[in-house]
Amino acid sequence: MTTPTGRIAAAVGGVALSFGAVAVASHGVLSRQAAIARDRIGKPLGELAVDADRLWRRSYQGEPIRLIMLGDSLAAGLGAERPKDTLGGRLARGLAHRTRRPVRLRTGAVVGAESSTLLEQIEALGDDARADVAVIVVGGNDVTHRVPASRAARSLADAVSLLRSSGCAVVVGTCPDLGALRPVPQPLRTFASRASRALAAAQESAASAAGARVVSLRRTVGPVFVDRPEEMFSLDRFHPSPLGYRRTADALLPSVLGAVDEATSARMLARADAVRLGGGMADPTPESWRRIDSYLTHTLVEPDDALAAAVADQNAAGLPPIEVSPLSAKFLQLLVRISSAQRVLEIGTLGGYSAIAMARALPPEGRLVSIEAEPDNAEVARRNIERAGVDDRVEVRVGRAAEVLPHVDGPFDLVFIDADKESNTIYLEHAARLARVGGVVVVDNVVRSGRVADPATEDEQIAGVRRGLEKLARDPRFDATALQTLDAKGWDGLAIAIRVDPESR
Repeated sequence: MTTPTGRIAAAVGGVALSFGAVAVASHGVLSRQAAIARDRIGKPLGELAVDADRLWRRSYQGEPIRLIMLGDSLAAGLGAERPKDTLGGRLARGLAHRTRRPVRLRTGAVVGAESSTLLEQIEALGDDARADVAVIVVGGNDVTHRVPASRAARSLADAVSLLRSSGCAVVVGTCPDLGALRPVPQPLRTFASRASRALAAAQESAASAAGARVVSLRRTVGPVFVDRPEEMFSLDRFHPSPLGYRRTADALLPSVLGAVDEATSARMLARADAVRLGGGMADPTPESWRRIDSYLTHTLVEPDDALAAAVADQNAAGLPPIEVSPLSAKFLQLLVRISSAQRVLEIGTLGGYSAIAMARALPPEGRLVSIEAEPDNAEVARRNIERAGVDDRVEVRVGRAAEVLPHVDGPFDLVFIDADKESNTIYLEHAARLARVGGVVVVDNVVRSGRVADPATEDEQIAGVRRGLEKLARDPRFDATALQTLDAKGWDGLAIAIRVDPESR
């Protein structure tokens, strides 16, 4: 059987011509280099991945989340020695930990598979294909088998569309950069890199259009595989090691969590009586609310190159895609202007998206203090804030907010809370101290796909949101309400409060 490196040579022989490199990289040279790579790599792992299919974290309460893995050897977990170290096992464990629900994993991925086999993988799963979320990682074999990128991308889109039609949310990890394979010599490695990048770009466009959430594995984890190959690759130096799978799962997990929230939202809406917004209007399905969100965003939100660059930068750095939506960012800007804010406090910076949006609404002498727990996130945020030209108005402080806030001096005109939900009551207590009377306090993510209404929840994030809302209701220093949102981020909402004088109520 031809090894991956042997197929790379055949795949890129024609690509070399298109790049005008015939004199340097003839097919003969590439074939000899592939033979060298075959000798270096061998097949120490065989072609069967360890079986990770099971109910993960069965001790957790609630209905199991149904997760399926589709694609090639990466999705199957080849290279991992234990079920928990496969990509599916890593995602199942992370998903269970974050949601406090058991996760039922089923793997349809096949070692050596191309994109054209995805529909067969779905069919082979039978009823298990009607899952809450599917993760697809595929593409390496399409490159090595010389499948045109457009054809492979169409096959991927067909699979995404089929899954979406059954109510399954989909996350696609695009084709990794084959240029990270050090055993493959140059110039073969360069041509393989170009071919895999072209496929990844086609996958991103096609999968997004079909309704999937897309994660660029080249951008999110590619650099660490290049910088630390001895740690990231397994024995064959071709497939990920347990650490490599952990890094890949970490890059995919935020999108998987978002997809599960979306699936939960759709299921809860479907179980309810038909909701009509008015005569002749459609039910609020995920597809319709994404379409409406796109319309409203393009109609009401001016394009902002700095904000777009901030999102691209944080995605490239591997930060989770949990920034506020463009419409919510515009809403925060309007609140800054309505309140004539001079000083704004933000709890939770991430990549700086919302900080930039609010800082743009401040007067030249205005100031925004943003607190971020993760130093790496803060570095990305500072870079984005400087590029946006608002670094003279924004100060990013690094540390756990609960430890930083006691050293922050008020008063502030607006406080925006968008950090770990478990600590919402702590943040609200500081907001009551730091916000001026008449100041505005905003808390993000208070609906959580409708799960906030569950009084018996064992999800600590949901419980934290509930405790925060109850504090807003009972604390005489706040007068609050909440708005539900349906947008590109799913079904969620904002709590909005005014800091009041208890004596005047």
